[in-house]
Amino acid sequence: MTTTNPPSWSPAVLNQVRSLTNEFNQIENIEGDNVDFPGSQSFDTSTNRLLNYLASEESNAMAPVALDATHPISDYYISSSHNTYLWGNQLYGKATTKAYQKVLERGCRCVEVDVWDGDDSDSDTSDSSGESGSDNEKEGGIKKLSRRFKNKIGLSKSKVEPQPKDTPVSSSSPPKGEGVGPSGLRRTVSKTEPRVLHGHTATKEVSFRAVCSTIRDYAFVTSDLPLIVSLEIHTCPAQQEIMVDIIRDLWAPYLVDLNAATGHDVSLPTLESLRKKILIKVKYTAPEAAKGTGPVVVSSNADPESGSEDESQETAVKKSHIITALASMGVYTRGCHFKDFDQPEAKLPNHIFSLSESKIIDVHKRDHSALFRHNKRFMMRVYPKGIRVSSSNLDPAPFWRMGAQIVALNWQYINAATMLNQAMFHATGGWVLKPEGYRSFHKAQSQITALDRGTLDLSIELLAGQDIGPADKKLNLYVRSELHIEDMEEITGGSLPEGGSTKEGQIKAASEVGSAGRSPSFGRQVLQFRAVPGVSEELTFVRFKIMDDDTFSRDNLVAWACYRLSRLQTGIRTMRLYDCEGQPTSGMLLVRISKNLEIQ
Repeated sequence: MTTTNPPSWSPAVLNQVRSLTNEFNQIENIEGDNVDFPGSQSFDTSTNRLLNYLASEESNAMAPVALDATHPISDYYISSSHNTYLWGNQLYGKATTKAYQKVLERGCRCVEVDVWDGDDSDSDTSDSSGESGSDNEKEGGIKKLSRRFKNKIGLSKSKVEPQPKDTPVSSSSPPKGEGVGPSGLRRTVSKTEPRVLHGHTATKEVSFRAVCSTIRDYAFVTSDLPLIVSLEIHTCPAQQEIMVDIIRDLWAPYLVDLNAATGHDVSLPTLESLRKKILIKVKYTAPEAAKGTGPVVVSSNADPESGSEDESQETAVKKSHIITALASMGVYTRGCHFKDFDQPEAKLPNHIFSLSESKIIDVHKRDHSALFRHNKRFMMRVYPKGIRVSSSNLDPAPFWRMGAQIVALNWQYINAATMLNQAMFHATGGWVLKPEGYRSFHKAQSQITALDRGTLDLSIELLAGQDIGPADKKLNLYVRSELHIEDMEEITGGSLPEGGSTKEGQIKAASEVGSAGRSPSFGRQVLQFRAVPGVSEELTFVRFKIMDDDTFSRDNLVAWACYRLSRLQTGIRTMRLYDCEGQPTSGMLLVRISKNLEIQ
């Protein structure tokens, strides 16, 4: 909130403030200047002090967090996206550079780029920067998808997105028929360049160069902490050479020095040492293996070798050998195919295993302690299995509790998973230090011993709301709350609820409808969670959904807030709200929070 004078406060908030100051002669949990609120002569000093406090960042229910960047990068959770290039439907939407801009502006620190061979049959260009749109477009997309699956031709021959007009263009962008080598010298190459799309679907592609340009321009706008770019390679060796040229051309100032770490004995660097660096995650190929020619074909039902092919695809996925020049760019982030924790690659400090949600759950069942020990020292990425729709996503919390650093979510829609992700990474720069028991050199050997757990009593007294939801709608608001806690199956190595996906927390509470309008009074209703056992404060989350009560249809989500329990502050607080697009709003809830965790 940036409110600075009484007329901008809602009557509901002002009434609650008056009531609170009548209760206390001195508000002990507020620290601040005892200065009259501007233009508020009708209010006493305590009331003015409370209003000043509510208008400040100090009242935020979300506690600030200080970054300790001195640990190796495996000691952090990383805000990550899956199929980043898509904004809209994953079957017939559009690949677009705008999607990269959006997630980077929202704090994402690991983006995915699926790269395929260019198609020289494209004769024109079209602007794919917008979101997927009309019913006609959807209908056409479905027909096109059906035809492609039937014929098993795999790749779209749709139009490539041009370089965004509002994005600075590299001065060394080559004309058709030319490429730029690492020394800046031009050499003749194929006029076609690699493209980015969701393979074996009807999605429309965007050029790899345009994606790299957008990543360059937005990588460090909101954070100077390192950005991981996860490359999923489906290109032939000649197109990989073009990829290398484009990467060196556009990202040169941000790439890790290849000479800084050589061989297999490299140790992972600290987060601090990688500020404003782009780390490329790419499948590692030994130099002698990279000399092989031609693509190989693997079944999409096999374990993916380097990333996130959708396991629901029935068409075989073409996988190319990775050329040395490209593979060597994965200095600290070498993608390796997972077999077991005894394979030689599992001991290399700079490897990353990428496992689907179903695969990691299977590994967790077989040996959850081995999985935990691996993830304390090395990097692991978890990604969704199959095509995800608006209401479905990974629940990141169980995988964070397994120690996985990178849980790749679809950011195209706001749902429970993206809300939890926002709670984990709010105002952190996209990297969060793991709990102490999860770090490299701690003695904990399993989830059981890595966290302190206790019995939780949590109550949220709802006082009033302010500026919630759209101004042009008549609203009847109430609040749903959900507590996302560790399930005993996680600790003992059993199956995860909902197979790793979730829509709601395990424990729920809801208020009655408040007074009508965007700034309701809730009459001090209390949302309460009593004597909840086995709670670990650092990896438990509480989520609030502000709903519009609709008599004749399903109630609609209007706004939301979500908190990592360790960052939820007690006392009289303001909950700052997000809209259904994941954007911060001026709306807020005035609440009083009580929290007690008795460690067992």
